[in-house]
Amino acid sequence: MIMFNRLPYFVMLQGKKYKINVDFRNLISFENKLQDRSVDNSKKIEYGLKHFYPAFFYEENYNKLLINPELYKEACDKLIWFYKCGREDYHKISGNSKGKNKQIYSYEYDDEYIYGAFLEQYNIDLAYDRVHWWKFKALLKSLKDDTEFIKIQGYRSYEGKEESMKNLRDYWELPKPVSEQERLDKLYEVLK
Repeated sequence: MIMFNRLPYFVMLQGKKYKINVDFRNLISFENKLQDRSVDNSKKIEYGLKHFYPAFFYEENYNKLLINPELYKEACDKLIWFYKCGREDYHKISGNSKGKNKQIYSYEYDDEYIYGAFLEQYNIDLAYDRVHWWKFKALLKSLKDDTEFIKIQGYRSYEGKEESMKNLRDYWELPKPVSEQERLDKLYEVLK
């Protein structure tokens, strides 16, 4: 029912109304930062708060936020609430967890396919149109099966034994994070 209501552009923190940056690009950037293992967790939180709340973007305002623990916690909670599109279970996996933790898309590597799918299916030009994060996520979930982006996700999540599908899965596999790749490279060096 959340999507049938007006989408939020403000949140209340300690009884005061704060404008938030709702553009999908902002939250994609935040999600990419969250997935970056080279970035310290405190820097991830700082990045999220500064980019989600225009009021805290400048260092002096952000420092005021840090000295008020209740406001800081509430600001973090509202950021996470917004990121999860107002739903507690938005990113939770249901059912059998086998293979479910595998990442099957990346905004960084699949940007052209996402862009093309949105333009084709919704006539939304993601390079120019401002799209609310919740709307973006709803539309992303609703892309048709015949878009290249959805096909690629299917290849990446394939767990069967058919050789041609396994080849497609391997071809479309997302690059491993740099630290993971470095670990594998060292392992391969030792095994040579």
